[in-house]
Amino acid sequence: TAQSILVDQNPTGVFTPTNKKYQATTELMKQLYNRSWDYAKSKQQLKLFVHNLSKYGWAIARTSPLKITRKVKIPKEYNPDDPEATKYDEKEVIEYNDIFRENLDVRNAWIYDMTRPNNEFSMRDLCFRKVYAFDSAADEFSKYPFWDKFVQAGGITDDTIGQKTVVNAEKEEKDLVEIYFYEYRLKDLFMVIANGVPVVIAPLPVSDSKGNKKLSCWQTYWNTRHSQSPYGIGIYESIRYDQAFLDRVRNMTIDQLTMSIYKMFFYTGTQTLQDTGDIKIVPGVGKQVLNPKDINWLEVPGPGKDAYVGLELFQKDVDKASGITEPLMGEITGKTAFELAQAKEAALKRLKTPLDNILDALGQEGYITLSLIQLL
Repeated sequence: TAQSILVDQNPTGVFTPTNKKYQATTELMKQLYNRSWDYAKSKQQLKLFVHNLSKYGWAIARTSPLKITRKVKIPKEYNPDDPEATKYDEKEVIEYNDIFRENLDVRNAWIYDMTRPNNEFSMRDLCFRKVYAFDSAADEFSKYPFWDKFVQAGGITDDTIGQKTVVNAEKEEKDLVEIYFYEYRLKDLFMVIANGVPVVIAPLPVSDSKGNKKLSCWQTYWNTRHSQSPYGIGIYESIRYDQAFLDRVRNMTIDQLTMSIYKMFFYTGTQTLQDTGDIKIVPGVGKQVLNPKDINWLEVPGPGKDAYVGLELFQKDVDKASGITEPLMGEITGKTAFELAQAKEAALKRLKTPLDNILDALGQEGYITLSLIQLL
């Protein structure tokens, strides 16, 4: 529900010229910014960003220039009598060459341990980790001299350190390589370390028109944990205890409803040496006994109205803790269009902090994108 609200449309920015002479340039930058979101299909990455944000309470993503080229052979002359004699022209094609946004795995990304929430200057460095197929990594980094000389496949090739996935478990170690990316804003340092080998040591690739360097990642939190922590509280953590209690009451209600329909009974009889004397209840099947009058059914009352009223109240507690209420989920809570609009607006106010935080993160991303547009 949060995703449907937050990523319903591609983000757009408000661009204001600082001087009248920059009016045309401002409009150009706005169109380039909007184009970059459409061309890179960044809305799909924003969905993943919001998913991480609502689930874990913190999310991080990266905006960087990306160029992907491939060497291909294009048929030049086709010989139907001898297909193997077909002539080809070798050509290098550009699959992608633009700004790219990528959601990062929160379990494989780390920011400066003294980073403070809502203070972008407090984050001086960051690091994130990826596991590449070795040939894909070679395509991206083989132009650097240290790659061919020193880099070998290997490292910790779990998707998350200590958590090997089924996909990676089936691959041999030689097929994968662990790569770390490190950015240090104060020292203007960018490093790529492949299986322990520093492949790239260079200045940071992102800077504005004045030369101020920027980290390529943008991050935010869902709800504040405390004023000194950049890692917030997500929906799951907010509703965890209320949801556990709701699940317990719901399971008890279902059990009682089942017992009221699928009745248990007691009967008298002799107990044999080979059997316990228990009879399993099977719907639609009759069992012959010595005296049917000796079978006594256990009458279990249904859950009753109180159980269902209680479930509704507990569900409202969960909705209250999460901020995702019935009007946001499309439930009709009023008789008129005005009442519905009022209920939805009130429900959206409960998500004001997460919405503002996502807006702040997209603001960070917007400045990174504009810096890259100017450079490119």
